[in-house]
Amino acid sequence: MKINFKPQRLLSSLVTEEKIPNGIRRIIQTEGQKARTIDMELSHLDSLGNVYPKEYYVSSVKVYDTKSSNLLKMMQREVTGTTNSVTNLVTRNYDGKYDKSLIVRNNGSIIKQ
Repeated sequence: MKINFKPQRLLSSLVTEEKIPNGIRRIIQTEGQKARTIDMELSHLDSLGNVYPKEYYVSSVKVYDTKSSNLLKMMQREVTGTTNSVTNLVTRNYDGKYDKSLIVRNNGSIIKQ
């Protein structure tokens, strides 16, 4: 993702953008019946531990219901070494409970839990 590319639709829903130690954090807020707040962190590190100085990768995303402030979805990636990463996924289901998943990438093998 080229961070300088900002289409009009993104600019109109962008609440804030700030530099953080490992990259950039953006907060986006949509409108309408299903209004959402998206808290996204972008970094130069991809899921394999490769660093790209001119490209950004999503390292964490949290999606909230704007009206109730309830967490709807979350993805958080942590690179633990070269070719190793751990990705935590959380999704709110229709019962209001959270389903949790874990994806572990270790030297080319992928384990889903």
